[in-house]
Amino acid sequence: MASQTTPEPEPLERFAVEVFSELKEETIGRRAREVNVLLRMSMLAGLEMELPSTLNLICDLAGEIVTFSRGAVYFWDEDAEVMHVRVTRNLPDPDEESYTRANVLNYWSAKLGRPLLLTRHCQPQADVLLAYMESASVLVVPLFVRNRVLGSLQLFGERTDSFSREDAQLLWILSLVAESMLARDYSNETLLRFAFTDFLTGLKTRGYFEQQLDLELARADRRGTQLAVLMIDIDYFKRLNDTHGHHAGDVVLRDVAALLTRDLREVDTAARYGGEEFILLLPETDIQGAKLVAQRLRSSIDLANFFTGARNSSVDETEHVTISVGVVMFPAEARFKRDLLEAADAALYEAKARGRNRVVLYSEIKTEKEAS
Repeated sequence: MASQTTPEPEPLERFAVEVFSELKEETIGRRAREVNVLLRMSMLAGLEMELPSTLNLICDLAGEIVTFSRGAVYFWDEDAEVMHVRVTRNLPDPDEESYTRANVLNYWSAKLGRPLLLTRHCQPQADVLLAYMESASVLVVPLFVRNRVLGSLQLFGERTDSFSREDAQLLWILSLVAESMLARDYSNETLLRFAFTDFLTGLKTRGYFEQQLDLELARADRRGTQLAVLMIDIDYFKRLNDTHGHHAGDVVLRDVAALLTRDLREVDTAARYGGEEFILLLPETDIQGAKLVAQRLRSSIDLANFFTGARNSSVDETEHVTISVGVVMFPAEARFKRDLLEAADAALYEAKARGRNRVVLYSEIKTEKEAS
């Protein structure tokens, strides 16, 4: 009986999509909506953003051009000298290493410098990843910085025909339009990280938060999803400073910041809003989820002991610290950034007025006003 042999995998070049720097006239006419997305990307290219925000924008706009079930954006990490996952959409496992090890698509996209369109049973290595992603196809688009492939946009589909070669062409143009933006943001990543980071707490600054809020509001509006803003203030912080000194106050600020960010998701944003005030942005969160997060944070601060003694002191001085939290929801309670921030501030003020160390939802204030 003749022995069976495993067929040789087909060459990668067979799955590379031939692309051009211009769109065909029939594509422009038939897919005008998607072409408008490309125009929006070109208009946004002048914005000064952190690199993660730019990569999120690329992924969001890609979602307006094609439909995908899961997605990831990889980009070069200068310190580790490897491509890391920077953006994810609906991935099955939060453990980055599990799919980084299995992922050969970065290498292939960098090697060929063109989009790749692969389906199940065409490449053994790709099959491992597709099975892991519970997908039947993947479209990979390289991301360039000064003619070097420094990342890739990877979109997974549930069907073998989820993506077309025309989809690949449109996303290729998106990648080309984004190149100048990526080049600037990549060059400025360290500088912008410093500029957008509060030196005392390590949290994001108010300026970064407001920029991220603009992006998340636009995303939530497009998708019809909710988001929550939590405004947080340390109770009686001036008294703590007057009693123990500003050094102790700084230590408490850092420790509170660490507790606030301990269990946040990758998509959440925490910032120091000013003085002893913090603010959190929770995308795709309903009011029950926002209340749960707020109460958990309030409780964790309430139960913690905060060290306020001098570092070289033989006496361990601790202080009981509490926080007040105001919560507001988009779009139910406010649709615009200014209204959202004012509502969060009003809810926080009410939490203070009711005795501190508590969470107040803006919806509660609204209901009480309407009833009176």
